[in-house]
Amino acid sequence: MADCNPHQLIRIALKNCLTSISEKEDELGKLDAAAGDGDHGAGMTRGLRAANEALSNATDDGPAGMLLMQAGSTFSDAAGGASGALYGMFIMTIGKTLGAGPFETADIHEALDAGMAAIMKLGKSKPGDKTMLDALAPFIEALSQASGQALAKAWTAALPAAEAGAKSTADMVAAKGRSSKLGERSLGHPDPGATSMVYILNAVGKALDS
Repeated sequence: MADCNPHQLIRIALKNCLTSISEKEDELGKLDAAAGDGDHGAGMTRGLRAANEALSNATDDGPAGMLLMQAGSTFSDAAGGASGALYGMFIMTIGKTLGAGPFETADIHEALDAGMAAIMKLGKSKPGDKTMLDALAPFIEALSQASGQALAKAWTAALPAAEAGAKSTADMVAAKGRSSKLGERSLGHPDPGATSMVYILNAVGKALDS
């Protein structure tokens, strides 16, 4: 990644995320409607659109991580709700941890790990609670096992772990959020946050490949 402009990479990744989530907005809304008010897809789209607009007016004078901090803050304000706060904190923490880089696999892994810790603290949640963590945690673990590889290759290799983790949430009873009020009735429905996390991770992977 030494020959890549990290500022440009972040912009491409966020544009990819907006495109992907916009295409899946209805699907995410239906998943959320099984246990909540069905606004997860709309909130994610709204947050990512605002984040992209914010970065279109930002300069590249500072560290690349500052772009992520700005994007995360804007996302949180625009998306609203618990997911907006959690995703926003996740993005901001990654940006703060990365700073000016480098953006190598080990550095990205460290930043993602810090971002996951921030989600767990803010949401008072852990893997197994049927949340976005059930896609993110296995992805981070798989990425750590490929830390000696180039970032794009390591990221692609870790994606199946995130997909399997999100799929497994259909067999979980929700312990956090509105879904937790359903108890056993939350079974059979994949978690919308874990599902959107997979789409986000895939979108970033496409940016890395490009």
